[in-house]
Amino acid sequence: MKIEKRTEKLKDVRAQEKVAGVIYGKNIKSQAIQVDYKEFVKAYHEFGQSMTFKAKLGSRNHTVYFKDIQIDPINPNNFIHFDLQKVSANDTITADIPIYIVGKEAVEKKGLIVQQILDSVETEFPVSEGISNFELDVSALEGNDTLAVGDLDCPEGFIIHQDKDALVINVTYPSYDEEEEETDEEE
Repeated sequence: MKIEKRTEKLKDVRAQEKVAGVIYGKNIKSQAIQVDYKEFVKAYHEFGQSMTFKAKLGSRNHTVYFKDIQIDPINPNNFIHFDLQKVSANDTITADIPIYIVGKEAVEKKGLIVQQILDSVETEFPVSEGISNFELDVSALEGNDTLAVGDLDCPEGFIIHQDKDALVINVTYPSYDEEEEETDEEE
């Protein structure tokens, strides 16, 4: 991603269809930056907030990751600010990594309900090993089955900072309200 030093006011940056941000970290002075909106969106969708990538500022490349993203509260599809944290090869990153559920449809076809309790877990990992998400296959689950943080397939070198017994998935049977059934019968 090509970033530029920001010298203009925020409203002027946004009027040029750019996103304002800041870059900071080891061996770099904190600096206000900006990037073309489309280039920002492309990088964010590709790397998320848990993978490193190269950002070019002037003639120098920096290994960075999105430390923080600010989204317009009125229009959640509009990014308004971002923080890039520069890292070195020996650093570790701590980030919330999303949990994506696979096979939910197969369980719901059985008439069961899949409840996702946690949608991300705080994870520490080496800079070069970032992942965009954890996938959790629920297709073989039955009623009253559960999956916990300890059931996540965690790559070597990753440390999840959450109780391994914390519930991620709960599969339940649908409940029917008896009063509602009686009212239907009376009609």
